[in-house]
Amino acid sequence: MAARPLEIVIANWRLISGLDAWSHGETTGPQCILEQYPTSTREGQAAGMSTGIHGQKFLQTHDRLVGRPHFVTASYLRVFDLDLNQTEERKVPFKLTNWKTFYYRLRANFDGLRSEYVPEPPFKVPRDGQAIYDIGKKVIEVKHCDESGLTITFQDSGGHSSETLHPDLIIAADGANSTIRKLIFPDLEAPYAGCLTWRGVVLENHLSDETRAFFHDHCIRYKVKKGYMVVYIIPGENGSIVPGERHINLVWYHNCVENPDEFVNIMTDIDGVQHQRTVPFGKVQPQVWQKQIQNHAINFASPIKEVWSKIQSQFVTAIADCISPQASFYDGRLFLVGDALALFRPHVAQSTSQAALHCLLLERYLKGEITLSAYEEEVLSFAHTTLLWSREVGSEYLHSIAGLLYHKMRHRVARRAQRWGVRL
Repeated sequence: MAARPLEIVIANWRLISGLDAWSHGETTGPQCILEQYPTSTREGQAAGMSTGIHGQKFLQTHDRLVGRPHFVTASYLRVFDLDLNQTEERKVPFKLTNWKTFYYRLRANFDGLRSEYVPEPPFKVPRDGQAIYDIGKKVIEVKHCDESGLTITFQDSGGHSSETLHPDLIIAADGANSTIRKLIFPDLEAPYAGCLTWRGVVLENHLSDETRAFFHDHCIRYKVKKGYMVVYIIPGENGSIVPGERHINLVWYHNCVENPDEFVNIMTDIDGVQHQRTVPFGKVQPQVWQKQIQNHAINFASPIKEVWSKIQSQFVTAIADCISPQASFYDGRLFLVGDALALFRPHVAQSTSQAALHCLLLERYLKGEITLSAYEEEVLSFAHTTLLWSREVGSEYLHSIAGLLYHKMRHRVARRAQRWGVRL
């Protein structure tokens, strides 16, 4: 890479961009994030998430916030059938948080944003580069030519004016519906996987002592007809991890492939707008939610039923997956990262971990510690095996035995090939 500090543009903030990793590097200069969202404040983003192994490593290395924990630990994964008979238990230490808590922590580290989640951001240090977080900016074009280098064009939120920048490096962190990925690979699709997730949270102190004890220190998988649920504790309002102030997060994976009318009805919000990917908090039709409960939740076990009955606001997501055939472009001047590179089905909770891995590896590449080809091979190998792993785990609960065996075989073969240094 060039000896002078690099000017970097990051397209959108999708949790990948806890970019103090690069702010601390000696090779980087000004960093500008072009964020399509119109404000720095995030509303209705209580969705639970796991930081994963790479996310934990990233935070251990770069998080400068001290004395403000941001996650809830679950020591075990427990699996139950419909009648609440335990079928499996594994010691798997999870560090669980939610989108808003993690977002505001990264923003505090990146550009010193103050919030109720982080009232006192860490002080910037002399080696920090200039950080600009530019809201209401939508990327519409990316170009490269040998003479002028990179050009990125973006519009304001109203589409009234457009501007261009000429950075040394572009990092496309614009998520599952990445605009830049579509510009590079216009024919690459993320097909619907035949599964919806219903999500919601309940304040911990709104639940009975018995139900709270059932979920304490555990991540629960609960098998139901046509799907399964995952339930765990996450931070509450303003990131609180005080018992009673935390949230119980519930995710219901539900097969929805047999009846296309059912899918259209669920994905149409209270205003009559049909969504392709997510019906946001507060937009799910009440009658759709009630029908889901009446048709499928009658026989749920007591602790699960109590959580569902007290969820006040839900959101629904149609699950899809895809993987880009390439991670870097223009001789290492543009990178697809996070979900923009590879979108996984959420059964193995690796989205944030993948994003953190990309941060750590990009930092090493920018410092000259690894080659571009080594970066490319590692991120694509991780993406490929994780995509197959997520399909295998989901098929255990959502598909037939034949489907499970198919996805398990593909995943096992890919893992073995990975050990041989081959990507299938």
